[in-house]
Amino acid sequence: MAKTQATLDIEKALAARAREKREYGCEEVTIGFKKQGHGDEIADFMTMDAGAVFQCYEIKISLADLKTENKKSFYGDYNYLAVSDALYAASPVWDNYIPPYAGILVGTDLVVKRKAKKRAISDETRSMLKDSLLRSVYWKMENYKDAEDLTKYRGLQKQLEQKEEELAQQAQQSERMLFEYHDYEFYYRKNHQDPEFSIAAQAKEERCQASLREKGQYAWIKKNNDLICPKCGRKAVQDSEKKPFPSDFCPYCGTDLRKSSHK
Repeated sequence: MAKTQATLDIEKALAARAREKREYGCEEVTIGFKKQGHGDEIADFMTMDAGAVFQCYEIKISLADLKTENKKSFYGDYNYLAVSDALYAASPVWDNYIPPYAGILVGTDLVVKRKAKKRAISDETRSMLKDSLLRSVYWKMENYKDAEDLTKYRGLQKQLEQKEEELAQQAQQSERMLFEYHDYEFYYRKNHQDPEFSIAAQAKEERCQASLREKGQYAWIKKNNDLICPKCGRKAVQDSEKKPFPSDFCPYCGTDLRKSSHK
């Protein structure tokens, strides 16, 4: 059964109290082992100080919770019933539910309404409580470790899913670009009647052309008394005086031959 928020709040308060008092504390401590005739009881919270003094706490939130037949695991040197404000306000006859040596703490402030009386516990019981606390702390640590590993795993899984999605998008883009590549080559060859045309060769030519443009060299080439287009190799038209006329664009292939246009 899931714990109520009120139970969790009191657990949190007990843990904070233990830290403040420099005690070793743990919730849900299984008492003893099967071979010792125990192992079926759980103390809601247990602490041990540096002197191996144990305190056991039972947490009750409602009157129905208090009246339950579940055994109250009061094995410590000091034992307390930690109750909600609402339960304490109901004013039950406490001695009907807890032994006279058990104290009462109320609310998340753990107000002491009845002080616990010290019990004399045997060395065997003290040793059992030490083992019980150690075992419970160990399993809590393992659970927290597993939870942390699971969080890391989920984080890595999410990253993997994102990368797989990005890879799928890139694959789609690559497939689309490849289709367009072959589509362009096919129709260019068909429309220009140039079966040798390829995008790779055209790209190489464009790179060379760009390099020459940056140097101001992709322009009309002077040869003897003529101007030659570097693209198609044809001569520039002549003016009325039969001198070559260097137009901005080749009148035959349309190549841009302006010296400064691509600097």
